[in-house]
Amino acid sequence: MNNANSQQKKKTILTYVYATIIGLLIVACAVVIAVTTRNSSTGMNNGSVNVSTNSYIVPMRDYTIQKDYSGSELQYNDTLKQWEIHKAIDFSAGENSDVMAVADGTVSNVYTNYLEGTVVEITHANGVISIYKSLAEDSVAVSTGDSVSAGTVIGQASDSMAQELNNGAHLHFEMTVNGVKVDPNDYLSLGDK
Repeated sequence: MNNANSQQKKKTILTYVYATIIGLLIVACAVVIAVTTRNSSTGMNNGSVNVSTNSYIVPMRDYTIQKDYSGSELQYNDTLKQWEIHKAIDFSAGENSDVMAVADGTVSNVYTNYLEGTVVEITHANGVISIYKSLAEDSVAVSTGDSVSAGTVIGQASDSMAQELNNGAHLHFEMTVNGVKVDPNDYLSLGDK
């Protein structure tokens, strides 16, 4: 008899624990849905600010968009042989194609690493930073602290970005607003792509 009571108590406790866990999961899902809905209805969009597209130029004169920005859609990376989200625009270009600053600003970082190649970051007004990856290391014409104007040549496109090596010579271009990656298409006037 004691054994039957003990088994019944265990079942009751397990039922209570499972019900509690399911209840907590339902509450967590409701909170996530409420926050997402609130952010959508109040116009919060991952850090974007109202910035006129007229104040930004395209970073290359002659280009083809090799791979566009994907907010949540997976794109295939032929170099790494994997599907991934691509939060940048890849501008395909011939070797030694000039890359220009997209707006007035200050060069906030210049560095080289194996995966990204040679990189220049430029800080602009309103918390906007433009990031230029896969530059030819010996072509970089700016240094940290330099002031640049829209159209200033900062370097040349190359194949220095190891994680996109199969793309050939190109510019991997990213933008952030207040530290959050944003779609450069919202800032550049690219016309029909």
